[in-house]
Amino acid sequence: MERVTRIKKGGIVEVWETTDREIPFMEDSDVLQIPESSLPLAVLSSSAANPFAFGIINFRKSIYNHFMWMHKPGYLATQDWCYQEVPLSKYMQFDNRLKFWHNPKWTVDERKQLINKIQYYLDLPKYKTFYDFLAILGQAVNQVWIQNPLFRICSDYGSILKESGVDVTYDLKHPAPDQVDEWFQNNSNYEVFGRYAGE
Repeated sequence: MERVTRIKKGGIVEVWETTDREIPFMEDSDVLQIPESSLPLAVLSSSAANPFAFGIINFRKSIYNHFMWMHKPGYLATQDWCYQEVPLSKYMQFDNRLKFWHNPKWTVDERKQLINKIQYYLDLPKYKTFYDFLAILGQAVNQVWIQNPLFRICSDYGSILKESGVDVTYDLKHPAPDQVDEWFQNNSNYEVFGRYAGE
């Protein structure tokens, strides 16, 4: 694991602890122009600007505090107060950092299966996709079984890999975002599609 820095406006800003030296940083235009044929992408986000997000980073001693899916060009499926679709540009502001994962071996049909499952959750009535605040308590005391089975936190949506039937080896139960990232790192089928660091 190494510390990577990037020179940005105002000086040098520490950006990543990573082994992905060969993976370049993407510019704004690169991220916004990711083609539909490359989707979906699993997306990890990190931002210390949001107090809630900073709390997760500080408690987990990790870089990442949020997990999402990029399911169509320019948009993300993300767990906020409820599961919803938001413009990708929302997560390209301030100090947001993004890391995109994919399996380059996914077939067209497998990509459709994943996107259909993501859309299934987006189409649910909002009251059925509220944020599982109880699960945050469970994470805080290292008892992941403490959660509301009716709701989810952001990283619970990593299970779409298994629910869609595309990757039945996915075995995480109520993980934190950094644990999803670690699962990808330990699975040779997955590669980092790209990384982004906001201004």
